[in-house]
Amino acid sequence: MATKVASSEIAEVHQLVVVGSGGVGKSCLTIRFLKDEFSNEYDPTIEENYRKQISVDQSSATVNIIDTAGQQEYTALRDQHLKDGKGFLLVFALNDKSTLEEVKQLRDQILKLKDTKKVPIVICGNKCDIPPEKVEVDREAVNSYCQQLKIPYLETSAKENINVTESFHDLVRECRKMKSNGVKGGPVTNKKAKKS
Repeated sequence: MATKVASSEIAEVHQLVVVGSGGVGKSCLTIRFLKDEFSNEYDPTIEENYRKQISVDQSSATVNIIDTAGQQEYTALRDQHLKDGKGFLLVFALNDKSTLEEVKQLRDQILKLKDTKKVPIVICGNKCDIPPEKVEVDREAVNSYCQQLKIPYLETSAKENINVTESFHDLVRECRKMKSNGVKGGPVTNKKAKKS
């Protein structure tokens, strides 16, 4: 005989996918969030899967995080994760404007693959700890783009642990918004440098 489980007891699970160009810091952000560790060494990722129990706004959730490859030779694998994922952390590097263009293309690709106009997405401008003269991206243009699309945008640094936890928590919030009564959009949070 099957036992009924109260809906409050059903585990909240979110399938999150971290995507962006190679070398933007996807793995560093993920490892900083999961283990509070940072490494300066660049080791290209093919794919890593992680699972963690977290609390966001006093409510527990399990996140399954897929850290994807940024290299072109793995696009077929990445595309499969774009189809299957439920929430997306799109990461670009503030010191490489071409990586921002890839994030914009990835967003469009996700919407096309899912055949929808709204998907839980958070965009991260990573490496906000770099000197201002090394920033290639027009920060005002990024803010305007994200506000127009109602996508939360955070400037992050895995190295200095700036907005790392906040970016993953914001993504869980975006996933919750999509699940709760079909609510679309919501307030945009544009957060600059804040230590986690």
